[in-house]
Amino acid sequence: MHYRDAFNQTLEKFKISAKSLSLSSGVQERQISHFRNGKDLMAETLFDLVAALPDEAQMYYFSCVGGESALQTVDLRSLVKSMPIARKYEVLSLIAASLMESPENTDQSKFMPAAL
Repeated sequence: MHYRDAFNQTLEKFKISAKSLSLSSGVQERQISHFRNGKDLMAETLFDLVAALPDEAQMYYFSCVGGESALQTVDLRSLVKSMPIARKYEVLSLIAASLMESPENTDQSKFMPAAL
């Protein structure tokens, strides 16, 4: 899918307004509107817009642009190594919450570290 179409589809799917994206990205709302309607952006500006999207919306955008196979080729080890420490904590918290919420994980004791 073309990157502009993927961008428009992402904003629509996640109900993200140009105004809110402008506030979080620092890109003028007018620029976002022009881009959505066919005018090109500098790559750096597009990167700023995509970076300002929520994580789930970013992943959706990249899956639209590159297809699911693009997401499957990510080297997780390299990705994690390159993350700042605060981001690593965030990812660990998200994984832990996901595990705890999973219906098949009703016995939470198996996730607790063994007593010393």
